[in-house]
Amino acid sequence: MRESLVRAFLESVPQHRRHARFSTGTLPLRRLAQEVGSAGAAANCVLGEHWVAWSTFFGSDLAKHVESFDIAGMVVESLTPSDARAMHIRLKDMEWYLGAVQIRPEIPEHWMVFLKGIPSRFRIFEDSLYLFYSGYESEFEDTRDHVDYREWESSGLFSSVRWEDSGVRETIFDPYDNMQHFRRIGEADELLHGQFSSALGETLMRCSDLNPNLTQRLHAAIKAFEGHETAEELAHVSLSCRRFTEKLADCLYSPRDEKVNGRKVGQAEYRNRLWAYVAENVTSDTSRELLIANVEDLGKRIDKLDRLSNKGLHSDVSSSEVNRLLLSLLVVAHDLISLRPPGGAFLYEPYETTIRSFMEGLLQQEGRPQDDEE
Repeated sequence: MRESLVRAFLESVPQHRRHARFSTGTLPLRRLAQEVGSAGAAANCVLGEHWVAWSTFFGSDLAKHVESFDIAGMVVESLTPSDARAMHIRLKDMEWYLGAVQIRPEIPEHWMVFLKGIPSRFRIFEDSLYLFYSGYESEFEDTRDHVDYREWESSGLFSSVRWEDSGVRETIFDPYDNMQHFRRIGEADELLHGQFSSALGETLMRCSDLNPNLTQRLHAAIKAFEGHETAEELAHVSLSCRRFTEKLADCLYSPRDEKVNGRKVGQAEYRNRLWAYVAENVTSDTSRELLIANVEDLGKRIDKLDRLSNKGLHSDVSSSEVNRLLLSLLVVAHDLISLRPPGGAFLYEPYETTIRSFMEGLLQQEGRPQDDEE
């Protein structure tokens, strides 16, 4: 069962996004049922009767299971909702699998059942497994589970299996092993998601307003990164990033024949045009220097990956490096786009082909030669 769950995780989450901590054990649902009065009440607590929690369970089914037998569970920290759904689809037809539920910090019973109830066992990072053990205990006696280590090693699921010292985490010496800290983590997670989701949402909206091609190029970069399987495919992500940055410069600061601040700002000098755009829209010297430095850093990241790609050194391009490039791209795009308020002149260029085709169709229907078009 445990190996099947881990296999589903590996198949659902691309390697460049794999970093999760796993806890496994028997869920103390029967104890919760005794405390709240019934298995049905325990099921309602876990499934969030008064809170919104994503779940594949029906309350009555979970209550029946709680009454019938002990339930083993696995908690996967940092799993995204889409990855959780993908895992559920892979597991749902297995006889032993009961379902999945989202852990929410505002539900007190979730702390008791999913966090306090079962210990952390291991971490998966990319294609490696890290088994937890208490280093301070091993100074007196080797408490590591070597049988478990050999089983994971022989599974063939990972390129390497390693030990990781978990120190005093989740022991009586851990002052953060409590529900208050769990809630703070959950609240911080929601605040961060809200903050960054808002910034990303605005960036996408403003890109679409400026030129829908911007959104298409951004989509191409992220899609290429998310779906890459080879080092060569990964190296091509920088090309999509460059094409997005060039189009962004076209939208924010059109090419000019004359120099601006001593720099050429023609079609090829897209980075100089972005610098000129910053200089014209930021009055604070400190803010201007910071934004220009960010644009320059983004350009250097793109140039470096381009050079490696052009030389055929695809194996030298790492997923973490490309991931940082995409994050830098999003931050710079948001900073640049938000320098000016929305509502500028409408850009017709992305729609010219459709407008022309529509007008040509009308002229053909009227039987008029296109040469008569005014």
